[in-house]
Amino acid sequence: MDPLVKLDNEKGELLHDPKKYRRLVGKLNYLTITRPDISFAVSVVSQFMSAPCTTHWQAVLHIVRYLKGGHLHIAGYSDPNCLEVTRYSDADWAGCPVDRRSTSGYCVFSWWKPCAWKSKKQSVISRSSAEAEYRAMANVTGEL
Repeated sequence: MDPLVKLDNEKGELLHDPKKYRRLVGKLNYLTITRPDISFAVSVVSQFMSAPCTTHWQAVLHIVRYLKGGHLHIAGYSDPNCLEVTRYSDADWAGCPVDRRSTSGYCVFSWWKPCAWKSKKQSVISRSSAEAEYRAMANVTGEL
């Protein structure tokens, strides 16, 4: 999903068959169990299940095209005695145009494979981007 695109309820006309949209988003949501790289994008498009528009459908098709073009690379363990853990966190300060809440997420990798990930709207409104980033960093630190 293009990070510059901000989806909201006012853009585009309503879909004629919203059931098709809901089915596809449901399947993508199930797929996030094994593909954490699409978790954030699927969570964004799933917010518009009640009244999906053409712009939302284009975003869902963009996710499908991403999945179709991507290849999974599985790396082997280099040394079973050496535990390598890498953590990433990020926050989108006031990214939701509806309620201006920040979305934070993290991903923890063990031996280059994702072992824990989460993406959700923050329960409070952050006053600055630094505060939103700090909350995201605290979430990933608490995961360990």
